[in-house]
Amino acid sequence: MISYTHHHRAFSVAAFFGASFLLHLTWENLQSPLYSCFATSSFLQCFWICLKATVTGDMLFMLTIYVALAFVHRDPFWIADRSVFVHLATWVLAVLVGVLLGISFELWAIHVSHRWTYAGMPIIPVLRIGITPVLQMIVVPLLTLYASFWLLPLPRSRS
Repeated sequence: MISYTHHHRAFSVAAFFGASFLLHLTWENLQSPLYSCFATSSFLQCFWICLKATVTGDMLFMLTIYVALAFVHRDPFWIADRSVFVHLATWVLAVLVGVLLGISFELWAIHVSHRWTYAGMPIIPVLRIGITPVLQMIVVPLLTLYASFWLLPLPRSRS
């Protein structure tokens, strides 16, 4: 029988959200030149904007993905179980939810609230939104799952 300690579960959840935070913050900063504010802001100002976007938006999206996967796997600590990573649903649902969140938020931010504008951003023609924010919600959740698997401590066997 496999034993998952409280520390194992806590570490697994922390690894998921920690990896996600670092990956999103990196992505936000790398794509920042594609937004209009980059041309008129200092590096520190852009970094602050990217940090706020990561903390208030991207991490909320990752929490939504985490909760959706908790429902699918019927376990709030699904991330601590190595067997969930072999299920196709884990990977497909992360991408599906990520894409839906990314497209929905970008549509709202660009066409409804006018929160930002693009400067050199490749555009998805039909939707008239940037491609990199949508790619972010595909690539980062997948990389987060991958990193979480490799950071996951091996469970101890009980005799």
